[in-house]
Formats: sequence, structure tokens, C-alpha cells
Amino acid sequence: MAPGGNHGGQAYRKVHLGAIALALIALPWSEFLLSISQFILVGNWLWEGVARNDLGGRFKQAFTQKESLVFLSFFGLHLLGLAWTTDLQWGVDLCRILLPVLAFGAVLASVPRLSAGELRTLLLLGAWSATASTFACLAMRHGVLAQGNYRDLSPFIGHIMLGLMLCFSIAVFIHYWPRSWPLRTAHLLAVLQCLVFMNLMSSLTDLPVLSALALYGLWRMARKRRPAWRWAAFALLLAGGAGLGLFLRGSWEDYRREDRTQLEHLPHASAGGEVYYHDLRDPQRENGHYVWVNVADKELERTWDRRSTMPFNGKDKLGQPLRSTLVRYLASMGLRKDSTGVQQLSAQDVARIQQGITSVEEGRAKAMRARVEQVLYELDRYRHTGDPNGHSATMRLEYWRAGLRIARDHWLFGVGTGDTQRAFDAMYEQEHSVLAPEWRHRAHNEFLTLFISFGVFGLLWSLFSWWWPAWRCRAFAHPLFIAWGIIFLLACLTDDTVETQMGATFFALYYALFVFAAPPASASTS
Repeated sequence: MAPGGNHGGQAYRKVHLGAIALALIALPWSEFLLSISQFILVGNWLWEGVARNDLGGRFKQAFTQKESLVFLSFFGLHLLGLAWTTDLQWGVDLCRILLPVLAFGAVLASVPRLSAGELRTLLLLGAWSATASTFACLAMRHGVLAQGNYRDLSPFIGHIMLGLMLCFSIAVFIHYWPRSWPLRTAHLLAVLQCLVFMNLMSSLTDLPVLSALALYGLWRMARKRRPAWRWAAFALLLAGGAGLGLFLRGSWEDYRREDRTQLEHLPHASAGGEVYYHDLRDPQRENGHYVWVNVADKELERTWDRRSTMPFNGKDKLGQPLRSTLVRYLASMGLRKDSTGVQQLSAQDVARIQQGITSVEEGRAKAMRARVEQVLYELDRYRHTGDPNGHSATMRLEYWRAGLRIARDHWLFGVGTGDTQRAFDAMYEQEHSVLAPEWRHRAHNEFLTLFISFGVFGLLWSLFSWWWPAWRCRAFAHPLFIAWGIIFLLACLTDDTVETQMGATFFALYYALFVFAAPPASASTS
């Protein structure tokens, strides 16, 4: 087919921009639409190459240009790692997940760059789409707020990934701050909506990410030549640091709040006559109230079984012992752990306990503070009992400990692309891990996962494939690329970020957009 002249070129360009826009819009919503956008992007790229009789030139530019070749080598490393893996099914599946690296890297590196206006429009479309998804989440899952199950608040994608997208959306709204007051109001309301929703989700990943973004923003303000900007940055830094300090101090004080005199005059028996159980050595606290005092197990079991179909000696929906969840929840309300206490629970409280919620405060007012206090409790229990099961923060410590041992044993070449889970399973058995079988997962740290999979040189090359193309293409001059990089790298510390469809696309799409498609920094920031 012969090219259709300038009109045909404009049509291909429109389809190209539309495919990128669809990918950015679909990212917080749908894996299916995300896949469709990539098919459109690659298909249009191939069809235009055929129409212009330049398909070979496009492949040559995509796969021989140093910058794009180094970036695409990250995908190639995973293909190479199949050579020494035994679980080919998982290895091939991971390579499939990483196909966005190939699609966005090859296409965006071999077509003309975007204009500043096109980049601005695309990034704002992505930001508004992520913000709009929070309203859909609240409409569809408003009931989970009462239950306190923050993970279920995001029905479309994982709550951690949604939080990262919202953090970047805030950066986009602020960077492209409009001049007209109606649009400024819209951007401000969008930023507030993102912050409110992240607080409801209570994802602790968002707190350090937002703090790091704020520090970067203040650093940029301080670099401006006008002294007023520097003083404003300094004042905001003090205010923000004081606010964060007060928040963390309040969380710590709420968690450590106790009155040991309460342990001196404990009742002997319940109103029903059952002798109470008191653990005076380690009574623990929940919302300032002692947990393992005033416990009447027979009354608890008898009364609970009349309120719920979940057995008292079974597990809640998070896999935790239901007895422990019930006792902690009653303590958080300042109630005794007997039949009278259970009778005072509302139907909503019973549902929350069944969900695995351990505090009356969790998921309600001060959601982020409640989450911080929950992590403090997890760390405290882990220190005293060594049991991390069912607690995301302390289980990660076990994952990292096992992962470092695997990396030490396979430091040169790693275990291969698909054998990460097998290596963890073997290590858990070898070390007689305290983790229950259902909690024996992989590293939850992308850097450690790359080390385990490909050895020390594979890890270093992966980092090089992320840094060098961006440095060569001067992407670090784009403030939003720095903001995105902060978000992505911090996320990699606590999760296997690129090993999910949405995570791999979040990485590949925005990286290729800034490194290979964005205009020169002076044009993009004007």
C-alpha cells in the first residue's frame, strides 16, 4: 500500500497519540483496555512502516539506537534468564508481563517526539483518569470503608499501584498549574481528592513517596533566584516537617499510651461467673487499652458463635486466629472480653472482625494514623513473639531475610527468570521458616528480586538499563521524570513492582514517554 501523503501521515500520528492516550487513561482502570492500547500502538507503527516502505528502517532505529537498545536489554535479560531456569511456565509468563517494555520502548524510540502541548495533554489525561477512578472506587466499594478493609477499596487494580498513580497525578497537577482560576480550582480539588483517597486506602507506601516528592518540590523552589522563593521553600519545609513529626509522634503516643495502674486491680471473674484470664507479663495494648486482661474464653466462644457463622477457634478472612482478632477489637473499644463485651458489638463490628480488622479505629477516622499504629503493633509483636504471620510489614522482613540468603547463595548468575518462587520455597523449608505456607511469598523488593534472578551483574545491568538511556536523552532535566523516578524507585523497595501487568506498564509507559517521546526539557517545561 502506498502512503497517503501528508494527510495519511497525520492520520497515523493521530492514531499514535490516541493509543498513548488510551494507555494512560486505561492504566488505573482496565488491563483489557491497556492491552488493546498496546495492540493499536504497535499495529499502527507497523502499518505506517509498511505504508511508507520504511518498516526495516523503523526496526533498525528501534533496535540499533544505543539508548533504546540498552533500555530494551532489560526485557532481553529476562529472556536470557530462561536459559538457566527450571520453571519455564512462570519465566515465560513474566516475559509476557514485561512485553510493555518492548512495545513502548521500541515504538516511542523510533517515531518523532511529542510536542510540549501533546505531552502536557497526555499527562493530564492520565492524571484526571486516575483521579476519576477514585470516585468510581468509592461508588462501588463504599461499604468496605465501614469494614476497614482498605485493600478492597480499589476494585480495578492493586491499591498500592493506584496509590502510586495518585502520587504522580498530584505531581502532574502541580507542575501544570493553570493560569485561570476555574482550572486552578479544579486542579486543587483534584489534588485534595487524591490525598483524601490515599488516606482512606491507608497504604504506607504513599507516605514516604509524598514526603520525597515534597522535598524534591521544595528543593526546586529553593533553587530559584528570587530570595522570596527560597524563604517560602524554607517555611514550607519547616511546616511540612513539623506536621509529619507531629503525625508520627501522635501515632507513637497513641500506640504507647497505657496506664499500668489498671493492672493492679483486675477483677477475678466475669458477671457470668467465669474466672478471667490475665497476662500480666505482656498484656499488649490496642487503642490504649490492655488486650490480654479480662479474658473469659468460654463466654467469648459461646456468645460469639451466636453472633457469627465464623467459628471462634477458626480464622478470620485475613487468615488470622479469629479469637485474637476478637479480643483485640474488644480491647480497642475498652470492653471486657466476655459475653457482655461481645453483646455490645454492633452488626457492623461483627462484620469488621470477620474481615480481620483488629481495632475499632482502623479504616475510619484517622485511617492513616490507625495504619501506622497497626504497623507499630506488628513490629512490637514480632519482637516479642517472632511471629509475623498475617502482618504485611513484618512478613516483608521475613521475605527480605530469606531473599538475601538466596542472593548470597546464587550471587553470580542468580536462579533464572522463573525460579524465584521455587528458590524461596526451598529456602523457607531449609530455614524452617515461621511463615505459614499460605504466607510464603517472594521478595516484595524489586532490587532483591533482580539480584536473586540474575545475580549481582544482572542487577547492576538492570539499573544501568534504567539510568543510562535517561541520562543520554537528558530526561533528568524534566521535573516530572524526576518525580516519576522517585515514585517508581521507592515503590521498588517494598514490592516486586514490574512483575504485575499494571506495574510493568506503569514502568515502561512513563519511562518511554519521558525518555524517548518527550520534547527537549526547555520545550516541555515552558
